[in-house]
Amino acid sequence: MIKNIFKIIIGFSLIFIIQGCATKATVDKTSELDQEDKLVERVAIEAESGNMDKALQIYEEENGKDPLLYAILLIKNQRLDDAEAILSKIIEEDDSNVTALYYTSLIYNNRGDLKNEKKVLEKIASLDPDNVDTNISLGRIYAREKSYNKAESYFKKVVSSNSYIEDAVLGYGMVLLSQKKSKEALEQFNTVIENNPDNMFAYVKRAQIKSGNDDFKGAEEDLDEAIRVDSDNVWNYLDRGRARLYRSRYGAAVEDFTKVLSYDDSFFIAYIHRAQANEGMKKDDLALLDYKKALEIRGDYKRGFIPYALQLYRSNQWNEAAIYFIKAYNIDKSPEYLLLGAASLISAGEKEMAKKLIRENMNRIPKEDLLFHVSRLYIDPHYETMVLNKLREETDSFEKVKGMFYIAIYYDTLGKNILSEKYYSEILESGFPETLEYRVANWKVQ
Repeated sequence: MIKNIFKIIIGFSLIFIIQGCATKATVDKTSELDQEDKLVERVAIEAESGNMDKALQIYEEENGKDPLLYAILLIKNQRLDDAEAILSKIIEEDDSNVTALYYTSLIYNNRGDLKNEKKVLEKIASLDPDNVDTNISLGRIYAREKSYNKAESYFKKVVSSNSYIEDAVLGYGMVLLSQKKSKEALEQFNTVIENNPDNMFAYVKRAQIKSGNDDFKGAEEDLDEAIRVDSDNVWNYLDRGRARLYRSRYGAAVEDFTKVLSYDDSFFIAYIHRAQANEGMKKDDLALLDYKKALEIRGDYKRGFIPYALQLYRSNQWNEAAIYFIKAYNIDKSPEYLLLGAASLISAGEKEMAKKLIRENMNRIPKEDLLFHVSRLYIDPHYETMVLNKLREETDSFEKVKGMFYIAIYYDTLGKNILSEKYYSEILESGFPETLEYRVANWKVQ
């Protein structure tokens, strides 16, 4: 997010002009300069209070004599054309006037004219390579254009100076992070936080780096600080909820995702994450409701198809489960989803439809794959002996677990629960708890 640069410079500009007038007044004690000096002080007081319209009104009513200050006040009041006319005249007389050029770039910034803003800033950089505001602005522009090497060089020029300038350090950290230089970026965000413990953005970005390093505890702590700084930023609750979810702090995660939904109940990803947290607490009925709500909002969210289908399968909502398993299968052609879709159809009383589904798709499965032989079982019960022989011959432990599972759910459709439970128990002893097969087996033996 690009800050409004006027907030940063207006105070310095007015102080510079005040000091300039004060110097002139010591050299020339004329009444006119003394009045101008007092006028600038009055304008500065209003500007520092945020009363930019009042500051401009005073300057115009008193016929101020400094065109540059007048242009600044016009910019702050969004009278950009008037300001541009004044600055153009100054530049015509002196095309190396860095200050006038810089404020011209701000006019283009305000208009969203990136091309001309960049052109003016690059001219300033050729005249004054160490100009802080120009380097920061060019760093931002190149970062926006994803020219990260150039952006990095401009920010680094400012950061390498002795003084701490927060916008430069923050911008430098961002472009480093965009280039996956996480360690170097972390140092910059640390520096920002050391100098300004209330910089929410630095905490958020540092939390992002920590999450990427699987330091979810550290990420949560940083997001606690971000929320302390801005308790109304909904994204901070979403990110902290994720950190808590990945730490298996499911109850706390649910609180955060619920908070997000209290701000915006159409935020579909918060329903997805809350469903995951509820699954972690074995509150599967609540998870089912959240998955359903998420897919009502975003029916094209493909990553939600399988978790929702599994919950539908668990709750014996066979027809709906089949729809989502088949949707998932149509995306990536995984034989597992094909078999789950077929098992759901059989359980829903749609045996012929299940056979048709298998027949039309089983040849997509490599013939050496155990699941190819399992799929034949779904359309030909007489193939049972052959598939059990293939299961015994399988040497890959993970593939064997999958084979057992899809044979087991086939047995479920036939009501052969003793056989299926035997396989489910073996799956639970297999050591693959992160798989969907393990999850469903766990539901089945409860």
